[in-house]
Amino acid sequence: MKKISKSKIIDLMLISLVVLIVFVPSVRLPLMSNVQKVLLHTGLFNASVESYHPDEAFDYNLILDEAFDYNLILHDTLGNQIDIEDMRGKVLFINAWATWCPPCIAEMPEIAELYNLVGDRVEFLMVSVDKNQLKAKEWIQREGFLVPVYFPEQMSGSLPYEAIPTTWVIDRNGKIVFQQTGMARYNTEDFKEFLLSL
Repeated sequence: MKKISKSKIIDLMLISLVVLIVFVPSVRLPLMSNVQKVLLHTGLFNASVESYHPDEAFDYNLILDEAFDYNLILHDTLGNQIDIEDMRGKVLFINAWATWCPPCIAEMPEIAELYNLVGDRVEFLMVSVDKNQLKAKEWIQREGFLVPVYFPEQMSGSLPYEAIPTTWVIDRNGKIVFQQTGMARYNTEDFKEFLLSL
């Protein structure tokens, strides 16, 4: 009987993994999300706020200094319309996400942990762009996340985005002071300090 080398075994494992990813969609999302979660913990994707200093000139790559449109119409998971105008004067952390988006799934545990730490001082609006709202509700519940999830009637006017996940931070004065397109790790000391300084 011929002995199989370690390199052949590794090659077969890699080929099997590629076949699973390409031909089995139910494997693709969890696998890609878990790989991205590992990448988040490397620190390479930490949300960068190091150039924000409230008493100094703004870095306009970070601080957009654009007025937020409080006319955004959202519904909570029970179908109740939320009046964003009632949140004027509060710091808002808004994240557009979907259950079919691996980077969104990868960053959600970090956002949920951030919410657990500062959610009493910052309003979190996790805006699901899933067409199937029930799927988003069930996913959040299954994962045990406590972040409040909302569904938009439309988002293009208030918060235009080209890709998800996209995250915005609105300061107490109604200015968009942070925007991140793509996944990021928000549960860092720097980002918490940034949020709480607003």
